Amino acid sequence: MQGQLSCVYRTSDQLLSHRIRIEKALRSHEQDLFSLRRSIVLYDVTNTHFEGICGANLKARHGKNKQKRNDCYQVAVGMAFDEHGFALAHEVFEGNMADTSTLGIMLDRLDLTEYGLRPVVILDAGFASEKNVQMLEARGWSYIINITRGSRTKYAEFFENEIFTPLPGRLPKKTVEVKSIVDPDNESRRLVLCRSVQRRAKGQAMISKAEERFLADAKTLKTRIEKGQIKQPTVIHRKIGAFLQKHPRVARFYRIEYEKQTLTIIRKDEKLDEVLRLCGDYILKTDRAIEAAELWELYMTLLRAESGFRMLKGSLGLRPNFHQIEGRVEGHIFISVLAYHLLSWIRHRLELAGDTREWKTIRRLLSTHSLLTTRLPLSDGRTIMIRKSSLPDPEQTHLYTLLGIDWRNTCPTHKKEIFF
Repeated sequence: MQGQLSCVYRTSDQLLSHRIRIEKALRSHEQDLFSLRRSIVLYDVTNTHFEGICGANLKARHGKNKQKRNDCYQVAVGMAFDEHGFALAHEVFEGNMADTSTLGIMLDRLDLTEYGLRPVVILDAGFASEKNVQMLEARGWSYIINITRGSRTKYAEFFENEIFTPLPGRLPKKTVEVKSIVDPDNESRRLVLCRSVQRRAKGQAMISKAEERFLADAKTLKTRIEKGQIKQPTVIHRKIGAFLQKHPRVARFYRIEYEKQTLTIIRKDEKLDEVLRLCGDYILKTDRAIEAAELWELYMTLLRAESGFRMLKGSLGLRPNFHQIEGRVEGHIFISVLAYHLLSWIRHRLELAGDTREWKTIRRLLSTHSLLTTRLPLSDGRTIMIRKSSLPDPEQTHLYTLLGIDWRNTCPTHKKEIFF
């Protein structure tokens, strides 16, 4: 067993040592294989945490964890995708590095000459710093960036006064309205104001649920204080601070007052109503002078990056990562990225053939098609091994046809003698 692990670790180390060359070759090969016209770069960051102190991993740091495991050391993983969902490159960063600080490093990895175009970089709100916008402009990259939620209040006047155009072909529950305006802070940029019925319902529901939890905990704390279960003022103030820290989404909409062993909870109705009214509103910032509807469609390709991360963190084994040494951690991540390249090939090949089913569905359908090996030991010490494929059902045969795979030639159908 130890020898097998050593072999796996050596392979991982060798792969990692050629990571940049391998990723560049994969980018080029995928582009040639599918005649891809790459005009968009999608970039996002996720993280993976560890159990233990990770003393041998200098990149393992405490940071804001997307799974709320802020108690654990973690590393951040930045990945760039094209509009077809193929991975372009990835980097592993320190776990406490801000997402905004990773963008420049990733842009250094991507060579514009590979595309022969001027690609558009599409980013989510976590990268919407003015420094990043200026860096993109200085490098000559076009961009579409979702401005952070806090900016919605700044542009509330434009949402109230502007006439929006609904995007065609959408169901009433998924209505999206858009409006393009010149950025009032910089005339060379444009803003696309967006209103989404679906996002509004989701945002309001999240705030409502968070408020319910906030009020339930507030009632518990108020009861304990008024019954005298907590008496010391210093302890009470500490409990109030911990309570507010537990509910950051809603605490800003309430004022907590403590006096004479009584806790008063005051709701800031006007502030909360304003936030609820702005739910579903978001702003895209860009340097491209094209129609608002087209800009919105371009921004929606960012869902490809989100889908890629879901597959990486799910069926492709990015999490959990049980390694502790830096090289082994990054080797584990790189192998998951290589698996994603293979999965992207399968998914894209099926999409070209009109099959848009998810990978978990494809895997379930193919899981019953097996490769069987029969070992026949002989009295003279030799062993005959017969390997045959089971017969695929019609649906499995159809999938192999779409993928251009001849299942009959995956292994010999006649007896094959292998002597040991």
